[in-house]
Amino acid sequence: MIMAKKLNEVFIVIENDKQKDDFLKQLFRPASLCYELLDGILNHLKMPFTIINESNHIDASYRDTYYMYFSNKHFDIERYSKRFSFFRGRLSYLEFIEIGNDKKIQGKFMGSLVINPIGDGLIGKTLLAPQYVVNKEKYPVFIRTSKFVLNVLGKRLEVEAFPYRMQDRETMTCAEVTLLNILEYFSNSYHDYKSVTPSEIIKSEQEHNHERVLPSRGITYPVLTKVLSDFGFSPRLYNVFAIKNPVFSKRKQIDELRRWIYYYIESGIPIAMNFNPVADLGVGHSVVCIGHGRKNDQLKKKAYSNMLCMRGRKMHPLINAADFYDDYVIMDDNASPYKFFNIYDEYAYNYMQITNIAVPLYKRMFLDAPNAADLIYQILQHESYGIMAWEKGYLTPEQPVIVRIFMASSRSFKRFRVSTLESLEERMLYSNLRLPRFVWVCELYTEQGFEENRAFAELVVDATASGSRGIMSVLLMHYPKVITIRNPEDNDPDFKKQFELSNVNEFDGFNANLTIIK
Repeated sequence: MIMAKKLNEVFIVIENDKQKDDFLKQLFRPASLCYELLDGILNHLKMPFTIINESNHIDASYRDTYYMYFSNKHFDIERYSKRFSFFRGRLSYLEFIEIGNDKKIQGKFMGSLVINPIGDGLIGKTLLAPQYVVNKEKYPVFIRTSKFVLNVLGKRLEVEAFPYRMQDRETMTCAEVTLLNILEYFSNSYHDYKSVTPSEIIKSEQEHNHERVLPSRGITYPVLTKVLSDFGFSPRLYNVFAIKNPVFSKRKQIDELRRWIYYYIESGIPIAMNFNPVADLGVGHSVVCIGHGRKNDQLKKKAYSNMLCMRGRKMHPLINAADFYDDYVIMDDNASPYKFFNIYDEYAYNYMQITNIAVPLYKRMFLDAPNAADLIYQILQHESYGIMAWEKGYLTPEQPVIVRIFMASSRSFKRFRVSTLESLEERMLYSNLRLPRFVWVCELYTEQGFEENRAFAELVVDATASGSRGIMSVLLMHYPKVITIRNPEDNDPDFKKQFELSNVNEFDGFNANLTIIK
């Protein structure tokens, strides 16, 4: 790692491009990938900003790989990392350690970045708040984050972020980095999952291979899902070529996979995404998909032209909101954090296309996205339980309906509904719902309602059910002027608990799964 006098300073203030360039040149060789990536990050930070430099930082994941692998090498490799913490504006040491200044310091904190002493230096564990590094031209952006706690020079600081790091190409390639970032996110967010080190990932990987795994040459997605299973998940692996082409439709296999990606991302579930060369030449790549951008009006028009209608039957055409989005947010170790990827440009990513996605599901999420969507569409078109039977004249004949599907925890779903529903009787009904830990939700909108984020109806489906239960999986139907509820002991397919509402009340679309950057 290149050393210089500037990097011996603890507080480094960057006020102009020359100071930023000087700082970068002391860290990395110009034109190197690390130089370009860090330059891209710093270019998003509004000047002036302050960097706190911790020269002898102990990074847990790097120190783990050091003792597992790098300490066995003939040539010495340093044990200590550098950590840079970023703050808005100018910040002095005296201001930082002033008693009673913690709230002000927290308000300036933008996140941290680790440099590991491998080669000329390698970007390690990075936790940056997306609002400071996401391209503002893309706003609004919807991203899954977690609240991480850091200790910087004795100060407890928090940052809402998603983990990012680069591969070292010896102990970890892109697939292992994908795993580590996903596992780090889940262990930080939920008590169900323990913190995992790189050596534990390598050990699990070794158990599912027939030869040594170090130095790493990457792993396949079937092995990646086995590793996820070893750490408490019940993952689903989807291959684009295994998807059945929809009957009597122009839609392709990749179109179905795009919808499934949307369902999971809108559910706040980070997914591993595998790219492979179009011509089967060269190596593939792995990234973590964690969010999406704003809706694309051109895609919306196209979705309207391809809306689902039933021949020979008068019904409300169904338009899938998943078809409105093309920009997705990924954590790619070859690019800056929170990179945007156009999912409709099949060859945009270095002439590679999405081949597999691996979804780390909770062990009791039995109903996955494809089955949940199929079930919901069957119910919406059902003569007795569908839109036509329950909308009570709210819609005009054959008026299109926009369908938005996602999963939510029952805790966050009930909290959101009880705090946002306008009617007291509706809030009381929702507050007393008996729900499993996770539910699939289908919100229904008119075209104007979708623009205003105001739904007119919704279905709530048991995520612990199997697809074969059909209508029995539906726990709640909320339509204009009526709410029907099914409790766990109700085994009759009919909905016996029906509550007539005094008014038609539209309600806010659920938005507690993703952080909105705007």
